[in-house]
Amino acid sequence: MKTHKGIKLSMLSLSAGLLLAACDTNDTVDTTPVDEGTEQVDEADDSTAGESDTEETTDTNESTDTDEEMTTGDDTATDSEGTDAANGNDAGTQTQNDSPGIEDSEFDVSLFDAIDLFYETFGSQEIHIEEIEFDSDGSRYYYEFEGWDGEYEYELEIDAETAEILQQEMELDSETDDSLDLDGIISPQEAMSLALEAAGDGYVEEWELEVEDGRTIYDIDIEGARDHEVDAHSGEVWPD
Repeated sequence: MKTHKGIKLSMLSLSAGLLLAACDTNDTVDTTPVDEGTEQVDEADDSTAGESDTEETTDTNESTDTDEEMTTGDDTATDSEGTDAANGNDAGTQTQNDSPGIEDSEFDVSLFDAIDLFYETFGSQEIHIEEIEFDSDGSRYYYEFEGWDGEYEYELEIDAETAEILQQEMELDSETDDSLDLDGIISPQEAMSLALEAAGDGYVEEWELEVEDGRTIYDIDIEGARDHEVDAHSGEVWPD
């Protein structure tokens, strides 16, 4: 009986020792997970901080690029405007001739075109043209013809740009008058150039082809200087 009790006591002592060992082990395990969790949180914080820094850097770069583009565009526009101002031209403004006269102007209907149209309109080459005037009514330039054939008197106005007939008249009139010699005459542009060269100044406002002392001449109306006459065949020039 004593022997069995000793064995039981020994077994109880062993069980108590094992239980104490188990408790020590659990205490050690409980401490470890807390450390690992703390490290994971720290790593997550570091990762978040890195991403935030990257986004801020990207935003800063985008803002800088945009500012550079805006600055470049403004500078270009300013330079362009400055160049136009320096040249004395506004955008979209066409360069005009210095002279307000007609000496450098080209019209769609030339003098010789207008002469052909005169004969075509009245249907006869037998009409004597006694005078041709080139003038303006303030809105357009036109040729004005006067002619005769011993039976009728003729008048015709032709738009110098469109060839439109602005006025046409044909009246009974048996009177005769002077007649222009239009064969081989110089152009109005050449006659105006010769007249301005002789006048030394001014600009041409209008001109007229007429007969004077049996010669066909250009009478050049010069603003700002003395009018001059030009022989339509020889180009001789003299003051009016």
